[in-house]
Amino acid sequence: MEIFWIKLDKLKYKELIDILIKFDKQNIVFTPNPEILLKTKKDEEFKKLLDKASYLTPDWIWLYIAFQILDNSYWKIINFFLIPYYFINLFFRRKYLYEKYWDRICWSDLTKDMINIASESQITVTIIDLYNPTDANKVKSQELFKELLTNKFPKLKFDYFIYNPIEKENIINLIWKSESKILFSTLWMKKQEESVIEIMEKCSNIKLWLWIWSSFDYFIWFQKRAPKIWRAIWLEWLYRLITWPRKIDRLKRLYNAIFVFIYEVIISK
Repeated sequence: MEIFWIKLDKLKYKELIDILIKFDKQNIVFTPNPEILLKTKKDEEFKKLLDKASYLTPDWIWLYIAFQILDNSYWKIINFFLIPYYFINLFFRRKYLYEKYWDRICWSDLTKDMINIASESQITVTIIDLYNPTDANKVKSQELFKELLTNKFPKLKFDYFIYNPIEKENIINLIWKSESKILFSTLWMKKQEESVIEIMEKCSNIKLWLWIWSSFDYFIWFQKRAPKIWRAIWLEWLYRLITWPRKIDRLKRLYNAIFVFIYEVIISK
């Protein structure tokens, strides 16, 4: 299935895990969401970065609205009227949607599972974190990161770098000399794709890259993930809106991820 000329891979979650843990070649896994896909419409360079991924797997529930829109022959105007029906399917016919359009692969779940696999198998991982000295909360979490992650995963072997552009070449050289096989990035949209592709081209030891957004903040309790019941009914986005700060910014992002995204999908059909 293509959305804005970005082709998403049809994979089951377990199938993807089985492929990745072979570590027989370099794999880059991107999990596009509506915000990312919208950005590719205006940013051709970003689209080319996504095209370099080994696997593009769907994240966020609103992609399943897009799949239903694109998988019919109705006129555009009819799809607007069918949006409530698509939402009903989203919340009450999830198994049907998974069977028809493949699994939703959430970056948080994928990160957690790969960290557990690395920890149990004694596979070294590298984590590159966003350099943002003006963000007091970010700086505080970075100061405690190694200690807290070690407490959470005592058997995990990892290298941790704050990805300061001035020190980039030195960091890449250290990664190349390391025993690391998995690279995680928190550098946010586009920056992380650029940095990871550059690192993997120079570091043949890195066999897998995953973007993780705020996954590690969940692990070290700097952010609290939505309880399982919220995730089970696909309302994790609503929990974040209610509990996280900067609600105006998050409302704008949700508006784009839901209404603007669905509108653009119908128009582009």
